[in-house]
Amino acid sequence: MPSISPMHPEGISLPSAAQVQSISADDIGRTAIRLVILCMLVAMAGMSWTRNVNWDEFYFLSHVHANLDGRLDRPLQTVFVHAFGWLADVSGNEVDQIAIARLVMLGFFVASCLALHRIAVTLAGERSADIAVLGFVTSGFAIAHGSSFRADPMAAGLLMCALAFMMTTRMGLLHILVSAVLCALALLVTVKSALYLPVFVGALVWRRTDPGIVLRCLAAALLALAIAAVGFFWHASGITPAEGADTTTNLGDAARISIGGSGLLPRWPEASLWLMFSLGAVLLICAGFLRAPGARLKVVLWCFAVPVLSVVVYRNAFPYFFPFAVPPLMVAVAVGARAVKGGLIRKLALVLMIASGLIQTQRALAERNADQHATIAEVHRLFPEPVTYIDQNGMIASFDRQGFFMSTWGIVTYRAAGKPVFADLIADNRPPLLLTNRAELYAALRPEQGDRRLLGLLAEDARTLRQSYVHHAGVIWLAGQDVTIENGRATAEMPFAGTYRVEADTPVMIGTTEVSRGDVVTLGGGGTEIRGPEGAKVRLIWNTAPGAAQISLPETGLYAGFWRL
Repeated sequence: MPSISPMHPEGISLPSAAQVQSISADDIGRTAIRLVILCMLVAMAGMSWTRNVNWDEFYFLSHVHANLDGRLDRPLQTVFVHAFGWLADVSGNEVDQIAIARLVMLGFFVASCLALHRIAVTLAGERSADIAVLGFVTSGFAIAHGSSFRADPMAAGLLMCALAFMMTTRMGLLHILVSAVLCALALLVTVKSALYLPVFVGALVWRRTDPGIVLRCLAAALLALAIAAVGFFWHASGITPAEGADTTTNLGDAARISIGGSGLLPRWPEASLWLMFSLGAVLLICAGFLRAPGARLKVVLWCFAVPVLSVVVYRNAFPYFFPFAVPPLMVAVAVGARAVKGGLIRKLALVLMIASGLIQTQRALAERNADQHATIAEVHRLFPEPVTYIDQNGMIASFDRQGFFMSTWGIVTYRAAGKPVFADLIADNRPPLLLTNRAELYAALRPEQGDRRLLGLLAEDARTLRQSYVHHAGVIWLAGQDVTIENGRATAEMPFAGTYRVEADTPVMIGTTEVSRGDVVTLGGGGTEIRGPEGAKVRLIWNTAPGAAQISLPETGLYAGFWRL
């Protein structure tokens, strides 16, 4: 017999015991999902302080300091510097500054989650919207890179909030203004925000039944372009671009390098790993596309998938790209969760999501930044005031980095030019500090230990660096030279004039002056004659105010790098 709901004395139908149990189970399930999401966000907040800093996070921070010092030489995609100048006052160590900045990025990540939830509620209901957010938070690379100090979390948060307004409101005047400002800021932060254009087309498709809202959304888009143009010209007016760093050249290089220049699926290992980590979400995404009610919703979901599908041709689809591109696609998770409600697929998807989140959290927690923090602390101990230096990416963001940007593409471009650069760079800028925080730099200074599979620096540049710098600790090298006395004399070719500290086992003569270990001498650039006992080893190393100290730091492995298959 069918169950009969009991009647209240006043004639009101009460829920049956089975219905009460079902409602209770749903509430418990929703609470559990939200608790898992909260735990993941708390873990991300904790990892802001402990997780290894990627090299391009340091590069991002270096623009902030360059702007503060009046050194910023590229206007494109650097508007964000005006919002983060305060980081210089929170700590003298760049790792600490990035940790604080990551908490700000976590705020943008949470904004993406809230915007996703609001859109998903509109399309699939609140219970399914919770699952969509869980799918996003536990998707590939979100926990590790969703709050990294880059443009991507900012742009995603801004764009998703604008999308939520267009998808769920009547787009009144205030909504138009706010949406326009959000989109303009996202475009100023990174030009890759243009990848969201099909997503906003999807929003127009969804709202097409109300032409007034569509027109107001288009008005917001036009206003966003105007605000972005005004904001960019204001920002660029105070910057003198370096050679090759002007806006036209940067845009051309970005288009040439990033889109289609490396064949199909140039980042297939990263895309494959994202799929593996996102299996739970992918199950529900497939269900969403297959069982979405109505052709209009299916068109919307395909539009929302375009940023992720760009990995087919987008060269820079590194792990941090996915938390930027994925949020709109996760709306399909909500649609799929609603379509398979109560089924085995939904339960399996939830298990896979939670398992992926736990695995990624454990892996991210294991990648620590203690060695980076100690290395930077030692640099600041040696140089209390900023100096020029050479490294890969601007790790000492408050110092003035010299040389080309040593990204993968930067190395390829440098080698293609075939022109040595470091002799002139050292002569013109006199950098007393070099950090071998890139494999090519390490191989140049330690040729016997370097990875021979690398393209490496040009032979003349590698030789110039070896003749100009001596090892201090870890990746830290200081200007100077090591010589061995033969036939009573040796000549040290100093990279540039300055004060150098003597490190020798026995007293030696520099010119007419006898010097011993620890003595400081002022030398000119070029050859310096040293006389002393046969076989004596002499080091002349750049003199730093605090002097030498015994410290153990790793020479390699400073960056954990990206996860790979």
